[in-house]
Amino acid sequence: LQSSSAWFSFQDHSAGDFCEMCEDGYTLTPSPDGHTCQPCPCPLSVPSNNFAVHCHKGGANLRCKCQQGYAGHLCERCAPGYYGNPMAIGDSCKRCDCNGNSDPNLIFNECHNVTGYCQHCWGNTAGANCERCAPGFYGDAISAKNCKECNCESGHCDMHTGECLAEAATDNLCCDECIWHLIGDLRLSNKTLDQLKVAVLNVSTGAAANDRLKYYNYTAHRLINSKNHFVSSRDLKESDANGFVQRAISAANVYNNIVKYINDANITSLTTLNLAERAEDVCYRMTVFMGDLNKLVPELLGKLKVVEEKKPVNNVTANIMRIRELIAQARSVAKKVQVSMKFNGQSSVEVHPRSNLEELKTVTSISLFMRVDPDEDPIEDRFILYLGDRSGKKDYIGLAIKNDNLVYVYNLGGEYVEIPVASKPVSQWPAVFNYIRVERLGRHGKVFLTIPSQTATDEQKFIQKGEAPGTDSLFDIDPNNLVFFVGGVPPDVKLPPPLSLAPFVGCIELASLNNEVISLYNFKKTHKMDVTTSLPCPRYKLAFSQSRIASYLFDGTGYALISNIERRGKFGVVTRFDIAVRTVANDGVLFLMVSGDNFFLLELKNGFLRLMYDFGFSDGPKLLENNLPKLQINDARYHEVSVIYHQSKKVILLVDKSHVKSMENPKTTLPFSDIYIGGAPSRILKSRPELAAVVGLKGCVKGFQFQKKDFNLLEEPGTIGISSGCPEESFMSRKAYFTGKGYLGSTAKISPFDNFEGGLNFRTLQPSGLLFYHNEGSDEFSISLENGVVVLNCRGTKVKSHKKQYSDGRTHFLVASVNNQKYSLLVDDKDKVEKKRPSSATKPPSGSAVKTFYYGGSPSSSFKNYTGCISNAYINRQDRDIEPEDFQRYTEKVQASLQDCPLQRPPAVLLSRQQDNSSIARHESQKSGLPLGLMELNDDQGPSLPNTEPCYQSPSPRATHQAFRYGGITNSRQHYKDLPDSFSERSHFSLSLKTHSSFGLIFYVSDAQEDNFMALFLAQGKLVYTFNVAEQRVRIKSEKKYNDNAWHNVVFIRDGSMGRLILDGHTVLEDRAHGINVSWHISSPLYIGGVPAGRAQKNIQRNSAHSFNGCLKNLQLDGRWLSPVSETYGVVPCFEGHSEAGAYFSEEGGYVVLEESFDQGQRFELSIEVRPRVASGVLLHVRTAEGYFTVHIHQGAVVVLVNDGKHEFSTKVSPRQGLCGGNWHNITVIRDANVVQLDVDSEVSHVVGSLNPSSTSAKMPVFIGGAPESITTTKTYVGCMRNLTINKSSVSLGKAALVSGAVSVGNCPAA
Repeated sequence: LQSSSAWFSFQDHSAGDFCEMCEDGYTLTPSPDGHTCQPCPCPLSVPSNNFAVHCHKGGANLRCKCQQGYAGHLCERCAPGYYGNPMAIGDSCKRCDCNGNSDPNLIFNECHNVTGYCQHCWGNTAGANCERCAPGFYGDAISAKNCKECNCESGHCDMHTGECLAEAATDNLCCDECIWHLIGDLRLSNKTLDQLKVAVLNVSTGAAANDRLKYYNYTAHRLINSKNHFVSSRDLKESDANGFVQRAISAANVYNNIVKYINDANITSLTTLNLAERAEDVCYRMTVFMGDLNKLVPELLGKLKVVEEKKPVNNVTANIMRIRELIAQARSVAKKVQVSMKFNGQSSVEVHPRSNLEELKTVTSISLFMRVDPDEDPIEDRFILYLGDRSGKKDYIGLAIKNDNLVYVYNLGGEYVEIPVASKPVSQWPAVFNYIRVERLGRHGKVFLTIPSQTATDEQKFIQKGEAPGTDSLFDIDPNNLVFFVGGVPPDVKLPPPLSLAPFVGCIELASLNNEVISLYNFKKTHKMDVTTSLPCPRYKLAFSQSRIASYLFDGTGYALISNIERRGKFGVVTRFDIAVRTVANDGVLFLMVSGDNFFLLELKNGFLRLMYDFGFSDGPKLLENNLPKLQINDARYHEVSVIYHQSKKVILLVDKSHVKSMENPKTTLPFSDIYIGGAPSRILKSRPELAAVVGLKGCVKGFQFQKKDFNLLEEPGTIGISSGCPEESFMSRKAYFTGKGYLGSTAKISPFDNFEGGLNFRTLQPSGLLFYHNEGSDEFSISLENGVVVLNCRGTKVKSHKKQYSDGRTHFLVASVNNQKYSLLVDDKDKVEKKRPSSATKPPSGSAVKTFYYGGSPSSSFKNYTGCISNAYINRQDRDIEPEDFQRYTEKVQASLQDCPLQRPPAVLLSRQQDNSSIARHESQKSGLPLGLMELNDDQGPSLPNTEPCYQSPSPRATHQAFRYGGITNSRQHYKDLPDSFSERSHFSLSLKTHSSFGLIFYVSDAQEDNFMALFLAQGKLVYTFNVAEQRVRIKSEKKYNDNAWHNVVFIRDGSMGRLILDGHTVLEDRAHGINVSWHISSPLYIGGVPAGRAQKNIQRNSAHSFNGCLKNLQLDGRWLSPVSETYGVVPCFEGHSEAGAYFSEEGGYVVLEESFDQGQRFELSIEVRPRVASGVLLHVRTAEGYFTVHIHQGAVVVLVNDGKHEFSTKVSPRQGLCGGNWHNITVIRDANVVQLDVDSEVSHVVGSLNPSSTSAKMPVFIGGAPESITTTKTYVGCMRNLTINKSSVSLGKAALVSGAVSVGNCPAA
């Protein structure tokens, strides 16, 4: 009976008379109920990837006898003659297929062991399967096998017929084919990296437990040996199956629980023996991927370089862009592999440093996890890492073990400092991963050491600080020679003397470089690093208190993809999504679902939650957005956001478990299966225009739930480019952008007049501005820019920099200091000025030690506030160490952005060699249709700059997608011509409207006599929809007002004599004309936003027969977008944010013709203010009877060009501060006969041209911002204009004779 019972217990895949063995392909495994037969983990313990005939354990090692076609100790690779990837679930090894055309001298039919590409094609054949004749040969490679050489002069022919071809045709073919093979390799690399990531997770969750238990064993030995007890290492290791690790984490005191855990260990030892062995198996399998990665990415990058150097043909350029995207994905995964490498005392790794090296100059931080085992490897002086010049002779940062201490060393300007952590000798570290972070801010350095504990409260922390002995603060690096070595260096690299030590022995896992995630697996090269013999040490990810809560870090480039989301929960009548988010970003995806044309998006927009979805609705996407305070969540704290989609009722938005916003919902189920978290691939975002402006999330996600079911985002196969953890540094705002009207303010214990040191990076194009300010009554302390000079002012004593060009758009670093002897100012480590402190400057300290100070300006100072960027600022506070200021914590934030710095680089005119303002006078000597001065702007003359060559501090203002603003002029409008044949019977229009107008026309169409018509307009803020049916009129008017400057969805329908107006999806109004069935016909165009002068007054009230002032978007007729606009008058994109007085010329192109004509006689005077958004464009153009008069900007210079029919002369000013700083500039032009004077911001140039006595005086039309192509081919202006005067008379663009194209004469978006 017992045998029978045993047989039933072991019947799954068991064998033998007493079920004492397992079937082939299975191995006997201990279990709580006895033993079971599990699939051989050869290489994976799942049936689909078990490729062993049988397997058995010999000691600690598993031995697999592989099926035909497999090789390796664990059948983890394909045997020669086979290809595939046995490590990928569902993949297997297939026999190579080279169509019998492989080299017969080879034993095996040779092909690439992963891709299957044949590598030794024979008999003049080529191709992935040797399936075609090689280039230069033709015939049948598969059946007849008769590839013969082409008999052509070019050496190229049709591969099937032998017909001769030109060389270029085959070049294109081969190059394209090369590209696609390369793309295939890259796709494979991404697949391999994803598999690596899954293996890494297995190590994190399985093998890490082994590491954790080893640490407990170490602690237990120390505790129990002191009481003459002994605990077996194996006992502690084996106890984890009953929850030892989890209970130990929450234990307050290891000693108080040790006896209990020993008992647990003895009871459960047999059932948990396999835990560590299984973890080691995972570690071994992972090394297969590491070896692939070691070779794969550098090899592919090399291939890419070869392809990029080829001359682009066909679609190669687009293919290369696709390759770059794939490589970026591969790099992103490699950069975030959170796994260590084991260094053996001879190995080293060269890591890719970050691409943006500018920030490393001022501040540098490196964090890592390091493990040494004093019992196995006695602690000696050893090198850990080096960041610096390859020669070892310039500035550097390093880490080492010296005299049993962890030592941080860095060199600035030839003088180095060593900072040892003497309070915790390395020989006393436990044999687990310890956390190390080194920081440098200017001259000041700090090293942190954290040793984890098995309790949640008593991890040990050690901090040591120091500073470099010299005055230099900047890390002087050459990007071309910068290297980052970990563990050791190759023989050809010479380290500086303080780091010339023996290579490291132990395990290292890189964590971050300047707070960006970095990994040893994002390497350039490895030296004597064999991950198959030196297995990576597993790290317990929850060992440190700051990472005990599982969270995911998104850097704006990656995303998580949950495929087939219904595998854990179903879309129902009520569907719920929950996500916990922490961020300081203004914009970013929280989650997105896309299926065909349908999408569902939850995102951050300007810091506020915004929900938008479209399942093919006739009235366009549904939008839930509001500026309610509860919807703003970018405050660096975690917020729980929930979306509840009730199929037949509402969509509800919850923030921190309280109801915030809801909207009516069409009765539609959610048609999705996949969901993206934190971002999405570019191809997905480009699939819908509404998603084009969506950006990835920068921040942390603590958890994501669908129907209350949790998902581990790192374990999802489609996840790319995210990492675990949520470092506090990610939410510190160490940079700020100031607009010239704001400041940041805080308080601290400081004494700026007596003992002060402060430093900061600054970058600006403005010559003057306040950088730092503090005052006590009338006593002022400030650091400012004054006409490009850096000035330190302490109670009236000023210290000024020698150089005067610090407003050049480049990043500069300054350090200002005050002591009882002198005032010092140092800029960029080179410009140093000191001044002796006057005896009268010493005063007794006043009032409280807590003082208020400001960056970027102040609320009360007479100084001009700063425009530009400030970053990595610090001051010596009395109550804490020197560290970068976190602007996020400041109590006063006035018109300052803590996100990005839009000042990218100085205008090209400032980067070029400085030239004096020159004047040119020339005779017209060429028979060209264009004047000489305009030929350099002619788009047809060679390569030219794009029409929207940008100004760097003034990027295009943010516009709502596919939205347009109307109403700058009385007859602002767009014309649409193509109307469907069914329009006379019925029509269904939908649009979104935002306005503050009380009156104005939105939509109008009619026949030529305006007998038949249809209109939508505003009257007293209410919407009115009307059309005629013969002599009757259908007229529908809303009850409430819709001029609240919020977006509203409007649908207006005509079906014969019935009309319907639907507002915001829930208000439905209807009217009809009774008893009439007459024909109704109209003619194009259809007018949007307004009508030409005099039109529509026959059918609608006069005070509404002009353009409304506001925005429209998503205009559709019968569910389709309208045909392209045929004509535009005074319509521009609908910009977000503030606006100001002036006219705006949009990049779509347009111009204004002034109502008055002006005399271009002997004297002409023009004055105008401009704020350009391009570096080239027409400001004013006048055609005269004989020639023309033009004022334009060209590559940052203002140019005046005069042609009187016989002579042409010009003058220009290239203002020192450039036109591209986002500020207004005054331009004055005075022409007196043949003399022209140009004044730009008080910089003056003039020219004297030849006099044409026959020149006549006449009044001619004046074009502003551009002109028709028949008049000039110069580029249209993009930007703002205001305060135009001609001949000392003020000119109103609002009263222009014509506004053509995308020009708004009422207002312009603020800079």
